[in-house]
Amino acid sequence: MSSPPSTRKATLPATSTGPRVGQVYLDVQRRELHFLNATAQQLHNDGLPFLSADLEPARLQHPDGSPVVAAELPLVASWQEQRPVEIAFILPRPLSSTWHITWYTAPVRDTNGQLTGVLGTVLCSFPEPDWQEMAGLAHDLRTPLNAIGLQVAVLERHVPQDSPLRQTFQHLRTSAERALHVGMDLLEWCRGPASRGRRTERTWFTLEPFLIGLVQEQIGAAEKKGLVLAAELDNTRGWELSTDRVRLGRLLSNLLVNAVRYTPRGRVEFTSQWREGNAGRILALGVVDTGAGISPEEQESIFEPFAQGRAGKDSDSGGSGLGLSVVERLASELCLELEVFSQYGRGSAFHLLLPEKLLRPV
Repeated sequence: MSSPPSTRKATLPATSTGPRVGQVYLDVQRRELHFLNATAQQLHNDGLPFLSADLEPARLQHPDGSPVVAAELPLVASWQEQRPVEIAFILPRPLSSTWHITWYTAPVRDTNGQLTGVLGTVLCSFPEPDWQEMAGLAHDLRTPLNAIGLQVAVLERHVPQDSPLRQTFQHLRTSAERALHVGMDLLEWCRGPASRGRRTERTWFTLEPFLIGLVQEQIGAAEKKGLVLAAELDNTRGWELSTDRVRLGRLLSNLLVNAVRYTPRGRVEFTSQWREGNAGRILALGVVDTGAGISPEEQESIFEPFAQGRAGKDSDSGGSGLGLSVVERLASELCLELEVFSQYGRGSAFHLLLPEKLLRPV
């Protein structure tokens, strides 16, 4: 199966989700604010106050909770006092996490030393959760959900085939399975930050049997949905790969799970293909599906935590919106590039690019 027609190709040397960085310039002579990048404009649209006129509805605060007055706004203070300003604020958000705001501003002068403007950089970040605690809670969640699934299976054996209770038990089992999937996604997401600083464990291992094992793990889920799950991995035969085996397995497994989960009918293929790159040959491992695909406007956010496109929201897949966030983070940790090809309604293809320098013949 060839890659679906692409409305957009994204090549991602993926980086972990970090702060939003906006840049602005205040022309003090014309008293005009210029947004130097799209992030600054978006932050302003989302309610971050830049100048005095923005301040009243925003409720910007100092870290101790006291309100920020107009003269303390960094662009204003840098203009009025003609000095650089570095300061941090918080911006409570009624329906989401509190924003942590850090400003860096500096006056700009002409050749005569006259103040002409203020250049500002603003960083918007979010408080770090206790990843260890969240990972523990996600792990603990799996135990009662597994128990519910087992108890429902036992009870079903004692219910006649024509009993109305059988359908109720089926719904209960399906709900427990969906909740278990979400718990497992959350645990997978927490593992990265909780183990931050752990070095990549690079070892040599034979590639083809490793990949076939990942495919075999998804056979049951694919058969349950009536999907064809195919593996075209001949190009990996006879090669060993040097990378973190555990991280690579988690990355590819997440791609396969997502493909099966969001493909209502048709097929999912795990492919391998050699390409010529600028720095030598590349082995592209692809997960290609005939699923719902990703619309162009959604492709910008698919790697953000808890982001779900129309396919996820419209389906009863039980997905949490974390699978691709895990993929993005793992690709970054392995220093590998990821390509995305997709067209809404036609399917998606994710290709992980392995440089030949990481491979050797068996």
